[in-house]
Amino acid sequence: MPVRSSVIAGVAAIGIGALAAAPLAPPPQPDAPPVVSRNVQLTAAPALGSIPLAFIRNQFQYCSLICPFAVQGAIGVPLAAAQAPATFLGSLASTGSPLQAIGAAAASITGPADAAVTPLINNDVFLVVPKAFHALDVAVVEAINVGAAITTPGQLLQALQTGRTNILNALNAPVGTPTTPTGATNIVQVVAVSALDVTTAVAFQAGELLLSGAVQIADASAQELAKSGNPVAALAAGVAQTRQVAATATAPVVSAVSTALTNIQHSLHDPFPAATATTAKNPDEPSLEATKTAISSTKKSPQTVATSTTSTAETSDSTNGSDGSGSKQSDGRKAADSGKPAKHEQADHHPDNHRGAKAH
Repeated sequence: MPVRSSVIAGVAAIGIGALAAAPLAPPPQPDAPPVVSRNVQLTAAPALGSIPLAFIRNQFQYCSLICPFAVQGAIGVPLAAAQAPATFLGSLASTGSPLQAIGAAAASITGPADAAVTPLINNDVFLVVPKAFHALDVAVVEAINVGAAITTPGQLLQALQTGRTNILNALNAPVGTPTTPTGATNIVQVVAVSALDVTTAVAFQAGELLLSGAVQIADASAQELAKSGNPVAALAAGVAQTRQVAATATAPVVSAVSTALTNIQHSLHDPFPAATATTAKNPDEPSLEATKTAISSTKKSPQTVATSTTSTAETSDSTNGSDGSGSKQSDGRKAADSGKPAKHEQADHHPDNHRGAKAH
């Protein structure tokens, strides 16, 4: 007995030591909600002073397209005018026609003027003005956006940042016809941009083309007079050039008015469309409402969990209850079935008892 007790005690000690040395299993962790990630694009704001620097840089770029021809005209036209008397005498001596000599003297001035003015005006009208006034259109649109964002302070900072970025992009765009939209979406912005575009086409583009056209008409007439000495032919050449100048000068106005009417007509169908995101949106990125729904569905409150557990328990109890009632009914039927033979047996023994009673 003492040896047996010692063996049992040793085995128990070894078992307790093994349990103590065994690592405790970590408690089950609650199910963590799934991680919802979104691709957030942060637009970097332009550096401070970048817009004024871009504006100044553009002035040098514009001057590189205009100033050389302005210098050329400023030097060539006065020199030609100073040499006009000598040109007249030389042509008169060579041709013997006073009209041709007059035409030659005039052409010696109009030629250098046309050679300087036409490329200057063309560069300004078709390269400089579109870029400069497109940047103005963008600035007006962004100013309206910022004004609208004042009523919603949470969007004001983003509107300012987006406006500065879009204006800087317009200032850094290449010269010539703009390749990016102004960003006008509602009727106020569309009307403002259309008014600016029509005004620009009339006052700047058409006006400058008419100015250069006057020099071209004068040069065409002078060149024809110097060539033929016929005033009628010179007049006809001037009229033909006038038609060409009129067509060239009215083209920007017709285009601007047509575009303005089309844009305003389209905008009237939806004058104030719903606000759109200021930054590009990834089509694969889940929407904010979907993200909120996913998070709220995974993060249930304790009351919701308790309610779900209670509902599950009640459902289980009701199921078990229905099964129990069925079992009770089955037991009742069994009892009834077992009770029937007892009644029959009692009925069988009843006459014997009755006869026994009579026998007594």
